[in-house]
Amino acid sequence: MKKLLALTLALVLALTLAAASAETVKAKPAPFDMDHLENRMVKTDIRYKEGNTMTLTLYVPEVFDAEAIRSVKAGDVIVTDGEEVTVDTVETDGPDLIFNKGTEKEMLFCYRGNGEFEHVGWSDYVPWICLGTRDVEILEYYPILDMIDPISGDIQEEYTIYRGDRLRELLQNPDAIGFDVKNTDVVFDWLNQIVLIRREFSSSQ
Repeated sequence: MKKLLALTLALVLALTLAAASAETVKAKPAPFDMDHLENRMVKTDIRYKEGNTMTLTLYVPEVFDAEAIRSVKAGDVIVTDGEEVTVDTVETDGPDLIFNKGTEKEMLFCYRGNGEFEHVGWSDYVPWICLGTRDVEILEYYPILDMIDPISGDIQEEYTIYRGDRLRELLQNPDAIGFDVKNTDVVFDWLNQIVLIRREFSSSQ
């Protein structure tokens, strides 16, 4: 009886110590905010609002400290895409790491240099950190570089170049391919004003 009690206490102690030693790893804070977009290219959702106004929602990818990701072990928790995921297994693939391989909770973390990892999911989906939204006037002089057919979504060999009036038409057209975070970059100047909108592929492809 005493031996059984001792084994039970040892098991409880081991589980308690394991739980206490588990780490929680979170993405690094966004490197800039909505008020500091100077000379940056930012992933953006663009939606038509009303009149001559569009709404921009800006995002940056989740980025993790390389040392923290390389130190992850079974039992640790990674907070990604708004979810806490417990790590059961850890495997390496060159410079990259795969957690929970072969399960519904599989996570691929790719090394992007500069001491950082990026979580890449199915079909190259990347979890994003939302910086916020901003309503912007659709100005005539906005240059748009478009690599896709705006209706069919087919990828083109060269960019089509158009301006704000055509952008407004596409945003208002329910049959047109959307401008969203998977395919749209917006470039800002040193005054936080838009100087270029670029769409490279259709997120529906």
